Amino acid sequence: MSRPAVLVVDPEVSRRKEIATGLTEFGYEVIPAVDEQQGMRFAEKLGPGIVVAPAAFAMNGGSPLMARFAARVSGSEHTLLLLGEGEQQGRELPEEDLFHDASGLDGADLVRRIHLVLLGREVGLEPDASLESLVGDLSLHPLLELLRGLARAHATGRVVCAEGKITLENGEVAGAAAGRTTGVKAFCRLSHLDAGPFWVQLRPPDVTGPVKVAQEIKMDLKALIFLALEDAVHDAPDPRCRVRVQVGPAFFETRFNPRQQELLAAIPASVTVGRLLDALQATDGQILRDLLGLRELGIIALEEPRDLVRVVTDSTCDLPPDLARAHGIQIVPLLVLFGDRVYHDGVDLRPKEFYDLLEKGPEHPRTNPPSKSDFLDVYRALAADRDVISIHIAETLSQTVVHARAAAEEGLPEMQRLRGEAEQVTLRVVDSNSVSLGLGMLALFAARMARRGIEPDVIVERLEAMRSRIHVYFAVNTLDYLARGGRIGKGRAFIGNLLGIKPILGVVKGEVTAVDKVRGGRAAQPRLIELFRAGIDLTRPVVVHVAHAKAPVWADKLRGLIQESFDVAELTVAEMGPVVGTHAGPGTVGAALFQPTADELPLIAPLSETA
Repeated sequence: MSRPAVLVVDPEVSRRKEIATGLTEFGYEVIPAVDEQQGMRFAEKLGPGIVVAPAAFAMNGGSPLMARFAARVSGSEHTLLLLGEGEQQGRELPEEDLFHDASGLDGADLVRRIHLVLLGREVGLEPDASLESLVGDLSLHPLLELLRGLARAHATGRVVCAEGKITLENGEVAGAAAGRTTGVKAFCRLSHLDAGPFWVQLRPPDVTGPVKVAQEIKMDLKALIFLALEDAVHDAPDPRCRVRVQVGPAFFETRFNPRQQELLAAIPASVTVGRLLDALQATDGQILRDLLGLRELGIIALEEPRDLVRVVTDSTCDLPPDLARAHGIQIVPLLVLFGDRVYHDGVDLRPKEFYDLLEKGPEHPRTNPPSKSDFLDVYRALAADRDVISIHIAETLSQTVVHARAAAEEGLPEMQRLRGEAEQVTLRVVDSNSVSLGLGMLALFAARMARRGIEPDVIVERLEAMRSRIHVYFAVNTLDYLARGGRIGKGRAFIGNLLGIKPILGVVKGEVTAVDKVRGGRAAQPRLIELFRAGIDLTRPVVVHVAHAKAPVWADKLRGLIQESFDVAELTVAEMGPVVGTHAGPGTVGAALFQPTADELPLIAPLSETA
C-alpha cells in the first residue's frame, strides 16, 4: 500500500510550516494550504490521504466539512483530522471526523499525533481519542500480520497488549516481553495470542536525536515469524499439570541431549508445566516438544489438574478464548447460518470472518442453538469423574438452555452408572437470564469458585443471586442491522440513520430491549456511563467486561470512561460474537457491569497462577 499524502490547511504560517517539515522527514508527501478555499481545491485532486484543518472550519456553515474536502478521484476517501481549542468543540463535530484538542501543543507534538493517524491509515487501524495510540483487537488484526504492516511503514515504537509488549525499531522487532520472559521466547509466546485488545504506540522524538533501543532480538522479522509459526504446539498440556520424573530403567538407558538435561534438572524446582515454561530459556514450543517426547519414553509423567467441578457454557458468552481456556471453561458452539452455509460459532467462524460475511454477504445470518446430542457428548466426556455446571443464554432469547436441560435429564442416569453408586453425580443447568458478556461473566465466576473448592450446589446458589445484579447495556452504531433482522422497519431505520439516532439496548429480565437513544455517536458512551452509575453504589468496586462488534476504538474509549468513573476491580475487553452482532451490527459497543458484595468479591477474584 502506498503512503498516504497529507494536506495541511492552516492560516498560521509557522505551525503550517512546522507540521509540513516534520511529516516530510518521515517520508510523507505534504501539501500545504493557506485557507479553506485553497485546501478544497487541493483536496479534490488528492489521492486517499489525510486532511489536517482547523476545527473552526466545521463551524462555518454550509455543507458538511467532509463533503467540502471530498476527493474527486474515483475510489479515494480522505481521513479528516480537525485541530481545535477545547474538548467541547469536538463534541459538536460528526463522529466520523477525528478531532484533537491542540491547545498547548507544540509543533513536534502535533507532528507525532498526525504521524500516528497516518500510520493507522497505512496498517488499517484507528487512533484512540487522545491520538496517543492506535487501537485494535487481535481477533481482527492477527499479531504477525500487524507486524508485517508496521515493518512496511518502518514504524518505531511498541505494540502493547495485556500479556506483554513488542518493541520496534524502524519496523524491525528489537525486543519483546511477556510475563517473566523476554526476547525471542516472549515474541513466540505473544505471537500465539488470537484475541484481545492491543495498542500501537509511537516513540516520542527525543530532543537530542534518535534514541536507539537495545537490540534484544537480532533476527529479522521474516525469520522471527517463521520461528513463531514453527514454535506452535497444538494440544499442549494444561499449564497447571504437575511434572514428575520417573526414575526407572528407561531413565538410565536414555542418553539425554543438553536441552533435555536442562529440562530434567529444572523439574523439581518448577513442579508445574507453566512454571517450567517460565524457568527455561528455550521457547515454549521447544520445551513442550521435549516434555512430550520424554513422556512418550516414560521418563516423565504429567498429572492432570484435578478439577472436581467443570463449567460449560455456550458461544454466546463472548469470553476471550484465552481466558476461557485458562479457566477450563468448555464452550459449546451455536450454529450460524448464512443461507445454506452452516458454521460453528468460534470453531470454523471467528469474529473477523463473521463480520466480513455480515457486511458483504447477500444474506442476513440466522443462529440455531446446539442440539441436545451436542450437550450429551460434552456432559458424557466430563461427568464420568467430575461434576458439571452448565450456564447458558437466557431462555427468552434462545432454546439453548432448553436443549441443555433435556440433555442433562436424559444423560444423568448413564453418567451415574459410569461414576458408580458410591458417589452422586451433580449436573446443574443454569439460565443466566443474560447474553454476551453478562453470560460470560457468570461462567467465569463459576469457574473461579469451582477452582476455590466451592461445592457445585453452592456455586449455583451464588450464580442465581448474582445474575439479577449484572447490568448489560449496548450502544448500537447503525439501525441497518436491526432493520435487516426485522426488529424495526426499514423506513424507521432510514430516518433514524439520517438523524444520527443511536439506540441504547439493555438486557432486562432476559430480554434485549431498547432502553434509551441518543443523537450522535459521541453522546452514546457518556450515556452508557450514566445508566451504569444509576444501578450501583459508587463507593464500592465493580467488575466490568467490555464487548465490541468490530469497534476496538469505541471499546477502548468506553474502557477509559469506565476506569475514570468507577472503582474497577477487574476489566476485560472482548470481541462480540454472532448472536448479538447479527442484530446490532458492526460498530456496536457495550459492557456488563457487576458489583459484588464484600463476601462475593474474594470468591470471584482472578485466580493465582497456581490455582
